[in-house]
Amino acid sequence: MPKYVCAFDEVYTIGENICTAATELQNSITTYSTNIDSDLSGWEGAGAKTSFSTAKNDQVKSAVADCTYINEVGEFVKTCSKSIKELEDELANLSI
Repeated sequence: MPKYVCAFDEVYTIGENICTAATELQNSITTYSTNIDSDLSGWEGAGAKTSFSTAKNDQVKSAVADCTYINEVGEFVKTCSKSIKELEDELANLSI
């Protein structure tokens, strides 16, 4: 029986690539945040330092949340691809 939907291996690979990119991005953000914190240790002026640090932490928190969401999208793509392929394989084995 012919395949009707798509190349599931390619779709699954796209999901993996999304997850990998999200993880790499999150790691980079965390590293840059740590580097900025290290640089801030030499700043003078507690008010400016605290204000900058708070703004940076808020942005990092938002970016990490976005990375988590992107990773969840990748996992969803992988799960859907696998489930639809399994269903298609089951349908292909039926005598319809």
